[in-house]
Amino acid sequence: MESRGNNNEVFIEETFNASIEKVFSAWADPEKLMKWYAPDGCTIYFKKIKIETGGQFHSCISNPQYGDCWCIGEYKEVLPNKKIVFTLINADENGKPIIPTEIGMDPDWPGETLVTVILSEEKGKTKLQLRQTVSQKLAEKTGAYPSWLQMLNNMQIMLSQN
Repeated sequence: MESRGNNNEVFIEETFNASIEKVFSAWADPEKLMKWYAPDGCTIYFKKIKIETGGQFHSCISNPQYGDCWCIGEYKEVLPNKKIVFTLINADENGKPIIPTEIGMDPDWPGETLVTVILSEEKGKTKLQLRQTVSQKLAEKTGAYPSWLQMLNNMQIMLSQN
């Protein structure tokens, strides 16, 4: 796993020993997404999710230590086996955007970030590049960055079992 985040964005690159179709499906199939898309010790629940360009989601990551974290977002671009781009917006249980500090988040954390996942095939494996529009330093400080690493590791484990 490699990280080359600049000051303005999170950047994570990881190679999966799985076909590009399987890696894309892990992001595009809500049943699979529920198996890995939460940091260690947490669970995710989707109130709604439609993974297609223009589709939206409303999710809740439950953390036994810190409680529930609700998010909403929109899929800006979904290109099968190539790319997924979506917004991540802190929200409440009813899907209304909220100011991150209201739920105890870092005052510098933006209310909305954009996540871009790009997949490419390399010698029968799949290279995944993930970018998020928030400073890597802030993402490390808040736990967002280690959460991505844990979730991608969980995806590795899930893919190796299929």
